[in-house]
Amino acid sequence: MSERRAQVRSLLGDSVPLGAALKAAELAKSTWFYRAHPREPRALRPQVLALLREVTGYELTYGYRKLTAWLGRKGLWINRKSVLRHTRALAMTQPKKRKGPRFTVLARVTPTEANTYWEGDFTPVDDREGRSWVCAIVDPAQGSRPVSGELSERCRAREACKVLEEAILAAFPADGRVPTGQKLILRVDRGGQFIAQAFRDTAQGLGVTLEYCGVRCPDDKPNIEAFFSCYKIEEVYRNEYRTREEARTGWNRWREWYINERLHSRLGYRPPVECELQLAQVTA
Repeated sequence: MSERRAQVRSLLGDSVPLGAALKAAELAKSTWFYRAHPREPRALRPQVLALLREVTGYELTYGYRKLTAWLGRKGLWINRKSVLRHTRALAMTQPKKRKGPRFTVLARVTPTEANTYWEGDFTPVDDREGRSWVCAIVDPAQGSRPVSGELSERCRAREACKVLEEAILAAFPADGRVPTGQKLILRVDRGGQFIAQAFRDTAQGLGVTLEYCGVRCPDDKPNIEAFFSCYKIEEVYRNEYRTREEARTGWNRWREWYINERLHSRLGYRPPVECELQLAQVTA
């Protein structure tokens, strides 16, 4: 565009009429006369600023979409683009994570019924005493709600077996295993804890079908990866644990908040407990 404007100026300097110069440069007349008019910044609403300044705790990790839903629950209905404008003014926007290339081997599963497809994994948590590990199993059909999870000092097949047994007891308290005729798939990576014979025997005894991800394919189990990402951003990265017990307390505190209070976009910006109560009322 700048080259065409320079061409028009050159032709005008040679006493060529403007119409002929624009035609020769293939430039529209409206484009030639266009002048940008910077928009004045819109005033911020004091009510929105006051409510956003009240955000504390884990809610500080919300993006502008969740903050829009949060404000709606406070009785203030506002466009999410306006919320973004206010959060930018208050420096409350969340940093973006750079993503590398994706490598996927297994098909992505979107279960519609609970306790038919789970995902499990370990993630490290550091404190001044050393490193701990959180092993968790989530159910994507329940908004990636953790079926079971525990923070331990070790990262072994023994801890994985314990979490799997607790998850089965929580999901099937009457049988203590997957009922006959029902299939439950647990997708895990190829870590030593999950390919160990002890873990495979435990899964077989509980009636769980194991499904292993490809090598270096985190997108094969996106729900547990997203769950741990939320845990790190909303709890771990915001604290510096002095002891392993502090890390365990933080995990348990965040897990309760995640289930009972956290707004989930896939659940219509509602907590999982609220959706479960609504579902129980419908089916009652």
